[in-house]
Amino acid sequence: MHMGLYTTEAVVLGYRDLGEADRILTLFSPERGKIHAVARGVRRPRSPLMAGTQLFSYSKFLLVEGRNLDSISQCELKESFFRIREDLDRMAYGSYFAELLRISTRESDKSEELFRFFMKVLYLLQVWEDLDFMARIFELKLMALQGYTPQILYCVNCRNDELKEIRFSHALGGILCEKCRGSDEKSVVISRAALMMMRRMLKGKFEDLANLKVEDGLKGELKAALTGFVLHHMERMPRTLRFLEDIVKISYK
Repeated sequence: MHMGLYTTEAVVLGYRDLGEADRILTLFSPERGKIHAVARGVRRPRSPLMAGTQLFSYSKFLLVEGRNLDSISQCELKESFFRIREDLDRMAYGSYFAELLRISTRESDKSEELFRFFMKVLYLLQVWEDLDFMARIFELKLMALQGYTPQILYCVNCRNDELKEIRFSHALGGILCEKCRGSDEKSVVISRAALMMMRRMLKGKFEDLANLKVEDGLKGELKAALTGFVLHHMERMPRTLRFLEDIVKISYK
């Protein structure tokens, strides 16, 4: 079988150690989508692959196609996003974002739009102040890009847009009116303010939402609705979510 060489720019979404000195990386490329590749000897001191294969690094890679795993031959670092890795809170949120993208994307699902979105998120994550609110925007926009936009204009069950008591159904993928609240017993109550904020988050550009001041109570409602919605659509619980929640608890003590 002929093994081909190819070049691609990609961001590192995650890795796991292999043997004494190697690493298996998950890369995300605009042309090829999700790629699993081995970086041989990368954990050795002075490895030429080390700088370009750190978590969140955006690099240009030369890879060799393999039967099961591709191999990284060379890489050239283009953006390190070191500010994320040197701050524990930003690192925890970034790891959660990267894992959600990994879980929600199938092998070789290429998407330039999704790649540009994630690169924008990494740039914003270096400077964003309210990381909890940023996570809710990320969850909502990622799900929309993956084809799971929640119905937040009218009741997902009966299309009624006269909403008094509002519930959000993870399973049905949107809001329920008072009459239809029995359609999902696990639906969560949200306020009109939370609904209006979700609409603003979905419609607005990510960077334009950075300066919004959101009260803790409202952020709690958004988390109950949106994190639950994301988890309903994931094939497994993100391992980074518990780590993130532990870091948040420590930060607020």
